[in-house]
Amino acid sequence: MTEQELIKEFDELEIDSRFISNNSSEFSQKYARKFVAIKDKKIIAVGDNFENVLNEIKEKGIDASRVLIEYIPDKGEIILY
Repeated sequence: MTEQELIKEFDELEIDSRFISNNSSEFSQKYARKFVAIKDKKIIAVGDNFENVLNEIKEKGIDASRVLIEYIPDKGEIILY
């Protein structure tokens, strides 16, 4: 993979990350305590755990390395890293 391709992939993931941030209220209402997969500012999979979402992505024939998967916390839920 070339440097240009890597930069493009990073930019696409950043756009999807901003999409989640910009819609955090809506996401927390609809998908609280769920894992959500986003590709090109579209939800492509939702599940109760990471593994289920990953399997759904693979079943759809999508390369999981090019998808942003985020846990959507419930309002007031604190996540420690």
